[in-house]
Amino acid sequence: MSLLSKIAFYIAFGVDCIAILIALYFVIEDATRFAGYPKNGGSGLIIGTLILCAWVTGSYYMFHHGPRGLAIVLAWIPAVPVLLYGLFILMFIVLKPDMK
Repeated sequence: MSLLSKIAFYIAFGVDCIAILIALYFVIEDATRFAGYPKNGGSGLIIGTLILCAWVTGSYYMFHHGPRGLAIVLAWIPAVPVLLYGLFILMFIVLKPDMK
């Protein structure tokens, strides 16, 4: 396995893990903030976070025990939108648009 493909996988894996940590932060924050209120909207974020955790775990397992090319592609599927969203937020921070 070439060094470039390992680097590509670990970059995507790191981005996915950061996205999972951010999602877990919001799950825990929602659970503690609205602990006394009955709500129906919180389960979607929990399910999405668990699905992303399973996706990343599966791609990591495949990278070490299965077809590495497929594992790299599976790792990049959720990483691309997360990176694009991060670039979008960074553009807002740097350019400071005047939204009146």
